[in-house]
Amino acid sequence: MDIVSLTGVIGALLLIAVATGGQFTQFLDLPAALIVFGGTFLCVLAKSSVAEFKAAYATAREVLTSQPTRLQDMIDELIEVGRVARHDDRWMVTLEDREYKDRFIAKAVRMWVDGIDHALLKDALLREITEIKQRYEHARDFFGYAQELAPGMGMIGTLVGLVLMMGNVNDPRAIGPGMAVALLTTLYGAVLANVVLGPLVQKINGYSRRARRNYELAMAGVLFVHKGGDPRLLPDLLLGNLSGDEAGPAALPAPPSLKEEFQQVRDDESVRG
Repeated sequence: MDIVSLTGVIGALLLIAVATGGQFTQFLDLPAALIVFGGTFLCVLAKSSVAEFKAAYATAREVLTSQPTRLQDMIDELIEVGRVARHDDRWMVTLEDREYKDRFIAKAVRMWVDGIDHALLKDALLREITEIKQRYEHARDFFGYAQELAPGMGMIGTLVGLVLMMGNVNDPRAIGPGMAVALLTTLYGAVLANVVLGPLVQKINGYSRRARRNYELAMAGVLFVHKGGDPRLLPDLLLGNLSGDEAGPAALPAPPSLKEEFQQVRDDESVRG
């Protein structure tokens, strides 16, 4: 579990509890909780298929329990792959069973070992990035809808509580439960939307941006070394493309041909001579 997120949510709930002056148990009401939490859960389920429901919760669990692969680790793995490829393509098969820190690079290496064409490799990696983008967008929209729905369920609970109060206005003992439902459902809806679901939606957004940035950089690196580029240039080429808004990498330059590399070596030797 992400300690920062857990600390933030628990801290906000504790502050609310402290503000009650030690009377927190008075804010616990089962009917109100059923209306808001149960109603929100079931309404979100009603607009989704079972597969979409499971996928959204799996993505949320991933976001809350893990971090995107460090960019430096991805670059180190790409450098190792590039060194092997430049030494001898036949040794690429030794990289297929290697343990990788990121499944995106592992997939790219497997396709490379299988001898996939450069254009097909690029298309496959682009599709992978598109699928990742869609998966995070679905989870964001899923919980974003729940965030919008929670205050509405709180208002429904308020109306239900008012009806219960007015229907039992001649019985003072029945007014208390109805008033509790009327007031606490609004509170529960606000807490669920702003303390729980709101931060979760923003965290999914941030996680998605970092993951997409890493995968776009990794794709650029894979395609660069796949065309014969020097893997030693990857740190400068990839890290130099990062910007403040994490917009993604610029296009990498095409790797020099063997003729150009040979001419560069000759020029260097003539300078030293």
